[in-house]
Amino acid sequence: MENTELNDNLHKLLRHLDSIKDTLPMTLLLLEPHKKKANTKFEEFIEKNAKKIENENGQKSIAVKYEDSKIFEQLSKNSEISGLAMKIIPESLFVSLISQYDAFLNKLLKILFKTRPEYINNSERELSFSQLIQFDSIETAREYVIEKEVETVLRRSHSEHFDYLENKLAIPLRKDLPIWQTFIEITERRNLFVHCDGIISNQYLKVCRDHKCDVKNFKINERLNVDLNYFTNAYNCLYELSTKLTHTIWRKLIKNDFENADKSLNEICYSLLTSGQYDLADIMLDFACKQTKHHNDSTKNIFIVNKALSSYLNSKEENAKKIIESKDWSASSDDFKLANLIITENFDEVYELIKKIGNDGVVDKENYKTWPLFYKLRKEDKFKETFKEVFKEDYTVLEIPKRPVQELMEEIIKKNNEVKSKTVKIPNKRILVKKDSQVLKDTSKKIIVPKEKLN
Repeated sequence: MENTELNDNLHKLLRHLDSIKDTLPMTLLLLEPHKKKANTKFEEFIEKNAKKIENENGQKSIAVKYEDSKIFEQLSKNSEISGLAMKIIPESLFVSLISQYDAFLNKLLKILFKTRPEYINNSERELSFSQLIQFDSIETAREYVIEKEVETVLRRSHSEHFDYLENKLAIPLRKDLPIWQTFIEITERRNLFVHCDGIISNQYLKVCRDHKCDVKNFKINERLNVDLNYFTNAYNCLYELSTKLTHTIWRKLIKNDFENADKSLNEICYSLLTSGQYDLADIMLDFACKQTKHHNDSTKNIFIVNKALSSYLNSKEENAKKIIESKDWSASSDDFKLANLIITENFDEVYELIKKIGNDGVVDKENYKTWPLFYKLRKEDKFKETFKEVFKEDYTVLEIPKRPVQELMEEIIKKNNEVKSKTVKIPNKRILVKKDSQVLKDTSKKIIVPKEKLN
């Protein structure tokens, strides 16, 4: 089934994006103590064994004795390598994000041709007679043509991928897509890291300006980097764009499959809610609510409730009330009424409705423990009392396993609060060590220091 393939392809990408996103902070947190240790050892060695020098031009540097030069060089190298790891790893993982998206697009195109064979039937790709006789069936030849077509498309730029898809599908894919400029910039920056060590090129600037990306402060030959905020924005961009692209194509290609499409989209949005990614959840739920068709009114109501809930949990209470009050819930089922009451903070009515629903209604015991709707309410004594009254047992917290990155970050934060480490910064100096007026090793920028000056 094509809908299953579309869903599996998207979820595979999202899991891979999550994996890479979690890997970066975990890696940086593990590397940071080693970087500090290397820097501290280097600084302590300089303090004990180096001499500060200032030349006639007022330029300052340091010098060490020749017999200490090997130790100096190794400590300097250790400090440099640990610092480089903090730079190289974010850049490498950033490139991996884009690579995962490219693999996703490869599969998406193949699903597209499988679902709509006429798209490849109209291909003008030619096969020679010698090629044709190598295939044992028309289907095998078709698969070969599809493979070559996909390869050709993927060799183009990321913006041209969308040109191709819009032409094939005859629908706009970039309309109301504010993330487009971010997508172009991150894919072009990826090209810089792969081919130019991150150095800004004329090609990068041209493509970004053509697509109205904000690069006004960037200059040719400057080097770009990837900090944690930029990396997170890139993750959010690819998460949003791939989800919207898949579900737009899903609804276009597979007519009347709104039940499965809505179910898949709701699972994605709910996962974002439960993991506390409220800003991204807001975007995806807004996209879900704006679909022209849904499986039924209940599905549409779920998207509206979760959109309001995302704002509510993100401490945007007024916006949450505006969203939930945009619909009349009086004729809805009790679970939607309960959501309306919680988000509008009519708590007395909430507890009365919980009692009315009882222990075998539309909201069950597990819902009260896991549904993000009750996240704030679970902290209240009144909620625990009402739960016990309804289910005849004490409310107990259902422990949901945390992702490894959450556990690690909490552990690191706890340790950092107990012991505040001092961050050491080592100036980037180069030392020329000289013995008997003959240079033995160049590890410095400008200074040549005869050994006798250090005695």
